[in-house]
Order: sequence, then structure tokens, then C-alpha cells
Amino acid sequence: MEELLLKNPSSLSAERKEALLKLLYSEQCTDSIILKSDDFYLFFHDIWSLFEIGEKYESEIVDGDIRLKEWRIFILEFFSARNLDKLNFEYLTNSSVKKFFIALYIWKKIKREYFLDMRKTLKIEKYKNEFVKEHADNQVNKDIYHEMHLKIQNNWYLNLFKFNSIYDRIFEEALEETKAVELLFSDTIWETISNDNLKKLMSYIESRHFSEVLFWKSKFQTEQFLKVGLDPNSTYVFCVQKDISMKRSLTLQKGLALAVSEFSQKHEHNFVFLPFINAIDQEMITHKDTTDYNYYFELDKSFGLKTEPINYKGVINYAFTMLKLELSHSSSGKIFLICNELLFDDFPNEEDWISAVTHYKKVKKIEIVVIYMGDKTTLQQIWFADKILIPQQLVQFK
Repeated sequence: MEELLLKNPSSLSAERKEALLKLLYSEQCTDSIILKSDDFYLFFHDIWSLFEIGEKYESEIVDGDIRLKEWRIFILEFFSARNLDKLNFEYLTNSSVKKFFIALYIWKKIKREYFLDMRKTLKIEKYKNEFVKEHADNQVNKDIYHEMHLKIQNNWYLNLFKFNSIYDRIFEEALEETKAVELLFSDTIWETISNDNLKKLMSYIESRHFSEVLFWKSKFQTEQFLKVGLDPNSTYVFCVQKDISMKRSLTLQKGLALAVSEFSQKHEHNFVFLPFINAIDQEMITHKDTTDYNYYFELDKSFGLKTEPINYKGVINYAFTMLKLELSHSSSGKIFLICNELLFDDFPNEEDWISAVTHYKKVKKIEIVVIYMGDKTTLQQIWFADKILIPQQLVQFK
């Protein structure tokens, strides 16, 4: 089967194609009544072929099992009628990798959620062919067959209409999600993302992760939220609590980080991403440049268990240190602290430290914004915060 798929006339290199196909083979197909596992691989291949070669699919299609040829051509005719004219493939012309992910999204969605509908449609055709083969010679049977044929045809169209609606919905989902990827990272992501992160990218696409991140990012891209009157060369430090209790707000965190990072680049600020649990993880620093999106796919790997109280005092001190490391010509800056109720388990409030932080913030024109993801009933005053926001408030930004 891999040999068949690798004959696909796409522009991918053999090495990259094999890496992408690992995503396909990670799926375990066990259905065998009408469509076998190999049939589903071929179904996926047909969609990808259509995206790759357009109206030339009929001459270019891999023969495979000749018994599958007829329904595979039917599938391609169906896809062609639905989309070649409708979309003119304008969106699908710039990246073979993107075509692969869209085709894989469609295939996996149908396999997982709509297999029975596909099977019903193809099973009707199977029954019709078997009846013709066994009874076509008898005139009485021909009359019965004609009536049966009409019923089968009616059911066929009903199922085809249902599949038509299913396909449209899945295809729109795939387009929405891949466009969200491009809006977040630009359309160069398809060709430059590392092979190690292909599986994670597909997992995010399937979960509709990027649409949600784009939603949050748009909420945060307001002057009301981001504008702070800083020196043009200032720095943003983005501190994110990364223990397992924060994982449920992953998409919100990433939307916020991308919004702040993009705002920093636009206004020529530097941006520091600072994840922490019991200790500071390796920080990511962007010097007025684009964020490495391969790093983006690694961020959720740093979630871990809290084995001791989180040292928020150490985190804030470290953020101040980052602002002093000549990342900018000005020592002013803005610190975002994304945390939950664990902040109050070991709340830093020593008098000497309060005095030092208050003085340093005033002299260096530093603002600290706390994004609180925890239980609202446990929220207390946070003396070092110039502003405290909760997710409900973030949604209200327009």
C-alpha cells in the first residue's frame, strides 16, 4: 500500500512524503464488511490525488485492485463535481503538504464518524450488481429487478445526498482549520515545519485547536488590552505557569502569547516567553523577529506535576532580570503572569521584597498584568499586579 501511495504525482520529496504517510499508518482500520482497510487508504489517496492533479485524476489514478476502480472513479467524480468548479483549487495550489493534511483530515473524519454512511451507499451498489449477475436472464426476474432497481436507486441518491452534506461539512472544517493555521503562522508553515512536529500538527488540526487559538488571539489584539505607552524598544516578558492544572487553558494561553508576540514585533519590542513550574524552564527570546512556530508545538510538552510550592517570587525576579539583560535600549517593559489559585499557596509578601519590587517598577516603568485562570472564589488582591484579568473579562474585549 505504501508503494501505491508513493506513486502519487505530488511535488513532495520521497523523504518528506514518507514522513507524512506515517500519519496515515498510525490509524488502525479494522472495518471489513464492504470497505476494507486498504480501501480506506485508497479512498484517502483518491482525495489527495484529486487535490494534486485536478481534472487529470482519471488518467493518473493508480489502478490498485481493479475491483475498486469503478467506485474510486465515482468518488473522484463526486469530489470533482463538488469542488473543482466551486473552488477552482485557488486555495490548494500553493502547498502539497497542505493538500495532504486536508485530504487526511477528510479521510480520518469520515473513517471515524461517518463510516456507516459510506458503507450503506456502497453496499446498495453491491446488492444491485449481485442481483443482476444471478437473475438477469429471467424475464419475470427482470421486472422484479426493475422495481428493485428503482428502490435501490432511490436509496442510493438519499445516501449520496447525505454523504454530500457530510463531505461539505468536513471540507469546510478542514478549510477553516488550515486557514487558521496560516493566519497564525503564515502560509510558509506547510513547507518549513519540522518532520518531528507533523503528528502534533495533525492532532491540533483534528481537535480544531487553531480555530480556537485564532479566536483568543483576535480578542487580545486590541489596543485596549496591549497598548501600554512603552518606549519603542521595550521588552515584553510572558510568564506562564505550566503545571498540569493549567493545561485546560492551553489554547487561551497560546492565543495570548501569539497576540503579545505579534504586537511586540509590530512595535519593535522584544518578547520573552518564560514557562515555569517548580523551576524556570528554558526561556524563548525573540529579538524583534518572528516566533519559531516549531517551538510552539513543543510548549505543551512542558506541562508537569507540581512537586513543591511554585516559587512565584523567583519567577518575577527572573522576569526583572530578563529586562536588565540589554534585550532593549530601554529597561522599561511589561510582564504578563498567567497563573491560577496556586499563586496563593505560597504568596510572596515579604515587606523588604514588596518595597524593592514597588520601587523598581516605578523607576523602570514596568507594568505587571496577571491573567488569572483559577477559581474565581479564591481570587485575592495581588499587590504586585497593576491589572488583574480573568477569562470572562478577556472575552469582552472587542
